[in-house]
Amino acid sequence: MRPKRYLKDYQLTPEVTAKGRLSPAASYIGSYHRFTAEPEALDRAKLAYTVLTAAVVLLFVAQLWFTDLLDRERRFLVLPMAFNVFPVFGVVMGVIRLRAAPEKMTLHQRDRICNRLPAFSFGLMVFALLSFAATVAQLALHGVTVPTALYCADALALSVLAVFIFRLRTILKTEIVSE
Repeated sequence: MRPKRYLKDYQLTPEVTAKGRLSPAASYIGSYHRFTAEPEALDRAKLAYTVLTAAVVLLFVAQLWFTDLLDRERRFLVLPMAFNVFPVFGVVMGVIRLRAAPEKMTLHQRDRICNRLPAFSFGLMVFALLSFAATVAQLALHGVTVPTALYCADALALSVLAVFIFRLRTILKTEIVSE
């Protein structure tokens, strides 16, 4: 992240502290943003994001549990799933920020929600599909075992949920509002 990207949106003004000293205080002077969707549609999207993200977290934890059941020869299936840790965390944080977003957001808040949430959901979708493809290849090469089949079903469900989360990105359109 570029630390000086949002610097032009703030102005330093001196304030008097309780002890009578001057202390610089930053005040936001940039543009404010709000979601363009209707409030009811936005509330439904927030609920959908929350439910889908909770299901993704549960499936990811189940996938971690299924890796303990895999044979030593099938442990390579863990690699695509291991990379899913970062997108899952990013989606969870994005949904938390979306739920807590004020009606008028600063540019920094808007970027952390509207840019990162679709990017992390795309990463989640890619790594979940890679995990599913790896388990399908494992099933095709070495036959069906119960732990591998469970892992495959979990990876497929995680992929489907990731696609649904990625498709919700259309509700995140914003517009600039005046102060």
